[in-house]
Amino acid sequence: MQYYNEEKMHNLRLRIEKEVLNWPNVTTKKMYGCPCYKNEEKLFAFLVTDGVVLTKVSEHDKIRISKEFEIKPFQAGKRTVNKWPQIRVDETTDLEKVIPFIKNSYDQSKTSL
Repeated sequence: MQYYNEEKMHNLRLRIEKEVLNWPNVTTKKMYGCPCYKNEEKLFAFLVTDGVVLTKVSEHDKIRISKEFEIKPFQAGKRTVNKWPQIRVDETTDLEKVIPFIKNSYDQSKTSL
């Protein structure tokens, strides 16, 4: 199963990375073909085709995200990861509204170090 299509997501990836890779201790790595973002080896976000998945999200943030964006739990093959919301993003998405949620996931990853 292919989770990520670089051809389709290239411009969004570059726009997201322009912000995220400036944060302290952030590294990127591909996992299962997806660009992943880590804070000192703690995964906090990764890209999938048409979306960004956040791995360190409070219930409060999930509610806030769902009010602004179409979200669903991340689907890993047949397994559903309910704790990881997948935010639908495309070329029309206002990334300025998405970045704060990615930043919150990054901040949460620091508390779990």
